Amino acid sequence: MKMCEMRNIRSRVLFGLMKGFGMQPWWLLHVEASIIACFMAIVGGYRKKIVIENLHKVFESEKVGFISKGFYRNFCDITVESMKLFSASDSSVIKRVEYATDGVTLMNRLKSEGRHVILVGAHMANWEIYAMTFSRVLNHKTMALYKKLSDPVMDEAMRESRQRMGLVMIEIEECKKWMDNHVSKGGEPVAVGFGFDQSPHKANRAWWTTFLGVETAVYFGAEQWAHKYDAAVVYGAVSRKGRGRYEVDFRLVEENVKDLEKGHVMDRCLGELEEEVRKAPSDWLWSHKRWKHRRPEGMEMQPRRFERTLES
Repeated sequence: MKMCEMRNIRSRVLFGLMKGFGMQPWWLLHVEASIIACFMAIVGGYRKKIVIENLHKVFESEKVGFISKGFYRNFCDITVESMKLFSASDSSVIKRVEYATDGVTLMNRLKSEGRHVILVGAHMANWEIYAMTFSRVLNHKTMALYKKLSDPVMDEAMRESRQRMGLVMIEIEECKKWMDNHVSKGGEPVAVGFGFDQSPHKANRAWWTTFLGVETAVYFGAEQWAHKYDAAVVYGAVSRKGRGRYEVDFRLVEENVKDLEKGHVMDRCLGELEEEVRKAPSDWLWSHKRWKHRRPEGMEMQPRRFERTLES
């Protein structure tokens, strides 16, 4: 038997176990998540060194322990909830996410005006439930950019799960071609989901500024797309309202970007995320290697105009 076939078999067994685990009731999954989170916080959890290092960059030392415990509660919750999504009915998932009325009204107005929307978001609270459900509440055609997983079995499972309510997922390498083709054919307005809070692959091509008071390399793709397709930019803010229950608020960043200075849109988006982190610091994905890059020599730092400090 070929090596790739063996890997696929292992992946299918692993996925079957994950799906089976997720078939438990929501309440029982949260009990188990609490036990695992307690163990992680005390003994040592997923990427704990990175989590603690990241928190020390942003917060005073006396707050780091408390926030890290909260992070592992959030991390374990979204892990078991993500397993649940593979088997949960659409109705049971949808009723766990409340979309703010004003935000939905904003999006529907932009759709009625024929506007494409760059829907910017971050890894706050359970972004997986948000990614799965937002296409159900919007009148726009919905598309999201994603990086293909190295494991083909898990990649297929993830795409099927996220797309089952109407979202179209396009690989990063193909996204511009897809959008250009859609626009050239006069396609209906699209809301394009952009995650922007992970670390760019190439430090010398990133937008360098400060985020949470730390020198940071930032993805610039969302702003580039807004200019290229004359799209409005909206921020999708996800917050936890209870165990396994979330609220999403669509907030207008900029409706017309053509005449704005370079960096204006990303500055505003960073400000929105800083506000989210200020309100719920444990709910951001602190385990990501967000600050792994060092600014290349000669790379200019861009000033902030819409910075939200943790004390503001």
